[in-house]
Amino acid sequence: MVTEILKQYDKFVIYGAQVIAYGACTAIKGLCGREPEYFVVGKPQGLTKFPTENPEEIEGIQIRSIDEVSKDTFIVVAVTELVQREVLPYLKENGYSNVFPLTQREEHLLMSAYYKKIGKFPNVSSKDNSCEAVDFKIYEVMNDKDKPLSCHPELYPYEQPIQAGAALAEKTIADVKDNTGDNISERNRMYCEMSAVYWVWKNAKHDWVGIEHYRRHLLVKPDMLNDDVDVILPLPYICYPNEAAQFRRFISEDVLNALLKALKDLHPDQYEEYHSILYGQYQYTYNMQCARWDVFDNYCKWFFEITEYMETMADKVPEIKTTRALSYVAEVLTNIYYMSHQKDLKIYHIEKEIYT
Repeated sequence: MVTEILKQYDKFVIYGAQVIAYGACTAIKGLCGREPEYFVVGKPQGLTKFPTENPEEIEGIQIRSIDEVSKDTFIVVAVTELVQREVLPYLKENGYSNVFPLTQREEHLLMSAYYKKIGKFPNVSSKDNSCEAVDFKIYEVMNDKDKPLSCHPELYPYEQPIQAGAALAEKTIADVKDNTGDNISERNRMYCEMSAVYWVWKNAKHDWVGIEHYRRHLLVKPDMLNDDVDVILPLPYICYPNEAAQFRRFISEDVLNALLKALKDLHPDQYEEYHSILYGQYQYTYNMQCARWDVFDNYCKWFFEITEYMETMADKVPEIKTTRALSYVAEVLTNIYYMSHQKDLKIYHIEKEIYT
């Protein structure tokens, strides 16, 4: 794990300045009391533009250009694996030899160790093989516009591809499509993967149901599903300065205000709690989950009541219907729902695997 490798170096920097980098910084500091000299970012010539919506510093630690880093500096690369595909060759070509890529696996190990130390967000573990016959289906959401993967994992019998936005698609890519039965497939451009979630909610029924993506899988196994578990989620990210700021990177102030109004109008008694979660640091992302059917059902009732209420505000906030703003709202709502149920649901966490 990266904390062990860091013992070999007096100083280090973290490449990145968003949630993965901030989470890594927080975890390293919490586990071994060390901070990076600074965060570094870069925009190598000839490669895709790296994220630039970065502050000048994070909790007093400066953000600098990679060009200012000496070649022998130990660099923890804490960006998504998609961006790592561009960053790592650049670092190698430019003589940076002490590089540690924080892969999805390494990030999971680091954050699991940190959360265990502070007593939050426990991981699920396999019990035995007695639950292999459980009625469980995890739906792998895909769209006909998805970019091809270099390789696609072989699916387990309990994984079922589902085509989101099938009503708008130019071709069929899965046997199960979200445009049959009770559906919102035609609103997929607004809802993205949540149009498939709606279809599962209205047209399927399993003791346990899961949602994952064609390029992101939850590594859930049937023997993890037992009476001690209500829902399994990926570990949350840690946002700086809060989840609302992360959300605002993708949507306008008008959409944020529409969400706040919907929460207050529909759930006045819970509004203060929801608001504090939105302006807190933790964020479940990607709308991936594996839950008991009754938990999934309650989540969907709550979720779609709010988004459909927001749709009624589209006259004043047109981007609710003209952009994918609701898909970003979806991540915020999924986070609010499960963060607000930390005490009454048995929530556990599992590693996710990302395919490129």
